[in-house]
Amino acid sequence: MTVKGIHRPVVLVSRAIAFTFPLSYAYLAGYLKEKGEPVELLFRPEDKKYGNLVRDIADKRPILVGIGGLYPELKELAGLISMIKEACPGVPVVIGGQMVTPIPELALEVTGADLAALGEGEVTLYNLVKYLREGKDLSGVRGLVFKKDGEFVHTGGEEYIEDLKDLPAIPYELFPERQWLEIGRWYARKFPQPHWRFNDRVINVHGGRGCPFTCNFCYHHSKPRFRPVELMMKEAREALLSFKGNVLYFSDETTLYSTDRVRKIIDQIKSLPYPIEYSVSSRFDILDRIDDGLLAELRTTGCRIMGLGIESGSDRVLKVIGKAFTADTVRRGLRRLKEAGILPTVSIMLGQYAETEEEAEMSIRLVRDAVRENKNIQFNFTIATPFPGSKLYEQIFSGGYMKDDKEFYDKYFRSEGHWKSVVNMSAMSDEKLSLMYDRIWKVYRIEKRKAVGWKVAVLELIMLWAGRICYKAGLADNGIYENIQICLDRSRLEARGIINGGKYARDQTG
Repeated sequence: MTVKGIHRPVVLVSRAIAFTFPLSYAYLAGYLKEKGEPVELLFRPEDKKYGNLVRDIADKRPILVGIGGLYPELKELAGLISMIKEACPGVPVVIGGQMVTPIPELALEVTGADLAALGEGEVTLYNLVKYLREGKDLSGVRGLVFKKDGEFVHTGGEEYIEDLKDLPAIPYELFPERQWLEIGRWYARKFPQPHWRFNDRVINVHGGRGCPFTCNFCYHHSKPRFRPVELMMKEAREALLSFKGNVLYFSDETTLYSTDRVRKIIDQIKSLPYPIEYSVSSRFDILDRIDDGLLAELRTTGCRIMGLGIESGSDRVLKVIGKAFTADTVRRGLRRLKEAGILPTVSIMLGQYAETEEEAEMSIRLVRDAVRENKNIQFNFTIATPFPGSKLYEQIFSGGYMKDDKEFYDKYFRSEGHWKSVVNMSAMSDEKLSLMYDRIWKVYRIEKRKAVGWKVAVLELIMLWAGRICYKAGLADNGIYENIQICLDRSRLEARGIINGGKYARDQTG
C-alpha cells in the first residue's frame, strides 16, 4: 500500500466534542506535529449527517484518514468509512482505540477500514505515515493489523511512549475553543447538576495512562505510567492563563494514587496564579487512605468534585468485580466527602456476574441512603456489559454464553435501549434484571426529588429549556441569556446549600 505525497496531510476524525476534551486525538495530532507532519482534525457532526464532513476530507487530499472510538461507535463508523472510501479512492483508512485493539480482525471486517492500529497509537500512527510517504512495506510498522492476499497480517507488538514526560504538547489550535472550554454551558443545556456551573471554563489535565487495578468490566490495555506532577501542572498553568480557565479536570482515576502525589498536587495548586476549582477521579480504597487533614486541604485548595465508582452495594459482588473495598468503605467515603464539602459523582452497575436479586436490592438501599444523607450526590446507573478487552468479555466465551466476537457484535447492535443487556451473566432473569434497572433509577429520582425540593427542580428545568431554546435560536451568546442563566445557577446552588451568598466561581466572574 503506497500513498506518496510530501505535503498531503494526515486527517484525523474525532467524535463531536461534548462534555470533555478529546485528549486521545490531541496527543495523536500533537505527536505528528512534533515530527513535522501536517495534520488536520475534523469532527463528526452530532446529527450523524456526514455528507459535508466527507466532502471536507476529500478536499484535503489526505495521505490517510484516522478514526478511533469506543465499541458502541463501531457500527456508526462503518457507515462513515464506507462514504470516505467512496469519496477518497486509494486513501487508506486506519482505525484505533478501544473498539479496535482487543478485536482488530473483527473491527476491520465490520468497518471496511484498511488498517488497525493497536494500543495507544502515537508512535504507530507516525511510523505508518512515514512508511506510506516512503513507499515502504507496511509489515515493517509494529502495532498494525491489515489484510494482505486475503489473510490478516499482524506486524508485532504495540509501540507506545514509555516515559510520559515525553508526551507532546497539546495542539489546542486544532480544537474549537468554545466547544471544549465552556463545559458549564454544555451541562446547563443538557444535564443541569450541582457539580457544574454555567460559567465553568474547564481545562483537562492528563496525569497518567494504564491502570494498576483489575476491575472485571474494564478494558485493560497498557501498564500504568504516571506523568510527573510538576510537568502536568506546568501545562495546566499555561492553559489556565491562555484560556482564562477556572476549573481543572484531572481525567485519570490514578491522580490521587498515593498520598505523596496528593501532597504534590495540592502544593502545585496553591502556587497557581489565581484560585481555581477542580475535579478529580478516584476510588474508594484510595479515598480511604487519604486522611481527614489531607481531604480538608483538597477542599480548601478548590476540589469541588470527586468521581468514584461504587458499582455495587454487595460485598460479594464487589469482590467478584475486583474491587479492594467493601460497601462500608463506600458509605464511610461518601460521609467523609460530605463533611469535607466535596461533591461526589458516582456510578453503580447491575447485572454483574452471578449477581442475585437480593444483591441488586443492596445497591438500591445504598442509593436510597446516600441521597438521603447527601442531596447533592450525583448517580449514574448501567447494566454490566462485557466489552472486548475486559475479563467479563473473556467469561462470555469460557462460560459458553456466546461462541465468538461476531456473535457478540451482532447481538450488541440488535439490542435496544441506552444501556443494553447484551448478555445476562447475573443470577436474575432478563425480565428481573430489566425491572431492577428501572427500579434503581426510579428510587434515585424519587429520593432526589424529595431531598432537593421543588424549587431546585423548577430552576434546573428552566435552565435546561432556556439553554436548549436559545442554542437552537442562535442566542447562546446573547448577554441577556447569559445573565439569566447565571442568576438561575446562583439560585439553584443556594437552594441546594452549595453556596450561601459567597463567590459563585473561583475566578470571581460572578
